Amino acid sequence: MAGPFDVIIVGSGAGGGMAAYVLTQKGLKVALIEKGRNAYPTLGADILRQSLFGNDELRRRRYFGFHDPFIEPRTLIQATGGDAATVEFQGLGVTVGGGTVFYDGDCPRVQQIDLQALTNYGAVDGASLVDWPIAYSDLADHYDVVERLIGVQGAAGADPFAEPRGPYPMPPGRPPKAAAVLSKGAKSLGYHPHPMPMANNSIAYGGRPACVDCGFCSSGCPIDAKGSTAVTVIRAAQLTGNLTLLSETCVTQLLTTADGGHATGVTVIGSDGATQTLTAPQIILAANAIETPRLLLASANAAHPEGIGNSSGLLGRNLMFHTVFAAIGVFDDEIRSYRSRVVTHAMADFTVSDGSPGYLRGGYVELGGQTGPIDMGISVPRQVHKDIMVPGRYRRKISSVSMMGEDMPQLTNRVELDPKVRDVYGRPVARVTYVRHKRDQALIDYYMPKLHAIAVAAGAVEVLEIDFVAQDGVPESKHLMGTTRMGVDPKASVTDPFGRLHDVDNVWIADGGVYPTSTGFNPTLTQQALAHRMATYLADPKSQGRVKP
Repeated sequence: MAGPFDVIIVGSGAGGGMAAYVLTQKGLKVALIEKGRNAYPTLGADILRQSLFGNDELRRRRYFGFHDPFIEPRTLIQATGGDAATVEFQGLGVTVGGGTVFYDGDCPRVQQIDLQALTNYGAVDGASLVDWPIAYSDLADHYDVVERLIGVQGAAGADPFAEPRGPYPMPPGRPPKAAAVLSKGAKSLGYHPHPMPMANNSIAYGGRPACVDCGFCSSGCPIDAKGSTAVTVIRAAQLTGNLTLLSETCVTQLLTTADGGHATGVTVIGSDGATQTLTAPQIILAANAIETPRLLLASANAAHPEGIGNSSGLLGRNLMFHTVFAAIGVFDDEIRSYRSRVVTHAMADFTVSDGSPGYLRGGYVELGGQTGPIDMGISVPRQVHKDIMVPGRYRRKISSVSMMGEDMPQLTNRVELDPKVRDVYGRPVARVTYVRHKRDQALIDYYMPKLHAIAVAAGAVEVLEIDFVAQDGVPESKHLMGTTRMGVDPKASVTDPFGRLHDVDNVWIADGGVYPTSTGFNPTLTQQALAHRMATYLADPKSQGRVKP
């Protein structure tokens, strides 16, 4: 492994990849460590050619590029004091580019109101609501830069509820039939559907082609039209010559000085199975809001007996996923939503107060969605499989209206180390405790009929109401947030407003764990803006994290 390094980054997803870009552009030598494989053989070459991903739904189900529960299981407790059960859940991307390789590309910005949950709601029984320690204005310029770097399509001014902004780097692409039908239904009810901001090329951009609407976004874009961190900022970082990309390398421990105030490096297991130590003056953890606290807890030492960065007792607590639910419309005509980008249109009408009792603020509503043939096939009972699959009623003739509702932060929803279960490396696995807050259920009860009405207005002859928490209590949302909360007070947060641990002067967090509350919008773009701000400050503290738009 080349060295020495100025910065070590653990995790190459949304936050880690973005931080690597900023720091390498500043001339710093960076080691970007990724547990998964590199599926981009020409990532650092002059010409970016096809990846190892393709239109292959089955490969995704075989964990190519995903968290593999057979070698790294997780356990779940569904009630305080209950027993832990080993389950398969939160299978985020484990590959160079992380979850951005497989996400839909949805890139909305938050609203200022999202960052003031305590002010807006007041105290909520059982919830640990706080206001964010930063404002929308602290992120606005970083949003601008990030959108240009990854390539975001959209229509400025189309969403009347959005914060003021300039033009998007690309115009919106052509809407598929599902988006057109559902948008028409939403408009008939007085709502404001608009092209969703998406990191999918509508035109050739950044040396990558335009999206061909193949519909396999969640299997990894076969032509690199989606702006994952792998093919955008990580590639750009490699081309500087300042990045060492270490794939198939697992970080097992964070090391500190004897007094615990400074990190010295990390212990890793390489692709050859050998263990070694890497050192650097600065360390960034961006493994996701489950794996980052797991690493910090597993790195406990004499100076940090309860886990590194856990003097507040909040490390791993306030885990959030988003409360996701949908009204799935079944139409007489074929919609074929699986033939396009997953979701292309949305509406933010429910993110502002509508005078509902107790101010049940809703979240961003996505107009569209798809089900692949394998996903559909394995979900159909065997005795009626042929009758359902051949007509395609529940695959070719459906599309959904779904909400990204806020998930109330709770101290009891947390990530710990399982005392019994170990992974393939011999490490304690993450044990998750998660119980839905009663207010989140009230949110579903209040807004589901509104989503149902949109589907009906669009012409649905049947509507299936779906709560995306599986029967075993596992949240299906892949939006992980909240376990390393940022804040000003070291007694009430884990990191400072830039994402640096209060307890260790050179360890930074660049994943969704720093979210104090979940917001009502998809988290990836905001996570990248936060990482861009953090890395800008790390590289030059005098900048105070500010950039020119």
